[in-house]
Amino acid sequence: MPSVTEAQSIPFRFGELAVLMGLVTEKQLEEACRKQNSLRMTGSKSRLGEVLIQQNVLTVEQVKKVLSEQRKRRTAEADEALPMEYFGEYKLLAKLGEGGMGTVYKAKETLAERLVALKVLRKTLAGNQKFTQRFDREAKLAGSLNHANVVSCFSAGVHRGIQYISMEYIEGETLKQRMNRKGGKLPEEESLKYALQIAQGLSHAHSKGVVHRDIKPDNVLLGKNGAVKISDFGTAKSFLDEESMTNTGVIVGTPNYISPEQVRGEKNIDHRADLYALGATLYQMLTGRLPFSASSALQIMRAHLEDELENPADINPLISGEAVQIVTKLMAKTPDARYKSADDLAEDIQRVLEKKAPLHATLSQNESSIRAPQRRPRARKRESGCMGILLLATVVLKAGHLLLVRAL
Repeated sequence: MPSVTEAQSIPFRFGELAVLMGLVTEKQLEEACRKQNSLRMTGSKSRLGEVLIQQNVLTVEQVKKVLSEQRKRRTAEADEALPMEYFGEYKLLAKLGEGGMGTVYKAKETLAERLVALKVLRKTLAGNQKFTQRFDREAKLAGSLNHANVVSCFSAGVHRGIQYISMEYIEGETLKQRMNRKGGKLPEEESLKYALQIAQGLSHAHSKGVVHRDIKPDNVLLGKNGAVKISDFGTAKSFLDEESMTNTGVIVGTPNYISPEQVRGEKNIDHRADLYALGATLYQMLTGRLPFSASSALQIMRAHLEDELENPADINPLISGEAVQIVTKLMAKTPDARYKSADDLAEDIQRVLEKKAPLHATLSQNESSIRAPQRRPRARKRESGCMGILLLATVVLKAGHLLLVRAL
């Protein structure tokens, strides 16, 4: 399996400061970072300071000391990198989020008199070709898309040596936040409606040659007006542009939602990787569980390659057999066994929402990550003139035993 490359460290992070302050050695920091990454891939939100305390490297008071210094330095850096109130023609109103590459602000574009989400590259990365090229690619690919279910990119540029992207501001929450508020899972109809709009947004992106490569609940925005928007094209690529292809052996994506071909580090990743990730997202919406969980990112990714996944109907008996069919098709191990396009997927979801049978969700035996259900999935009442439903009995040979599986 290809190795996962670590993100470049950013000055004034907790670990770096702890080393600079003489509280932690480089080796202790490396060990703590590996432990933290393993914990985070299982859903834990453990901070580096907490890990160092658990490993008896730092005391609580020492962690507080580092955090205090960290706040001082980051404030000084921010004041130097950005004006307190304005960034070029944008009036900064609030910080929406901060990541490894930069910060996203809620801002007002003074000339156009509109609210925007302003993504600003960290000043410390301005001279790093890898990050500046990635930032340019995100602006280029996002700017080529214009769809109701994709966050719009208004403009991109450089101000005082700092790159920025001006994007559509969505007032609402992420899909992940929505699931967390609802206890982890969502009703089937709500889940399918979100998946339908994501599929429609992906259909547009794929028609323009753009593969997102990191579809997950964090990257889906839910507007208060009911809009569902795909966001963050920072890891996207164009499969129409050979120069933007990822080198063989480099893994791009989030372990919990990544497709098997991305795990293998294949070069020519296409739109079907996004469909697998949407299947993993839909699985989580319906069941309240991540598809695969393990103690490390590598174990999770290996599970996408090799392991079977518990059937959604065995976790949530309220899920219909038709919804299970769609998820099963989406999470096929090989791209050829998945939906051929986001349009076919959208058609099937729409049919299920209308209480009709899906048309494209057929799948050969043993091609999906999802095992056959142990209990028969709930059947939807069909709006048709059929007199009844024919129950077919299929005998499946598995692990040397004959199992009787009832299917609708």
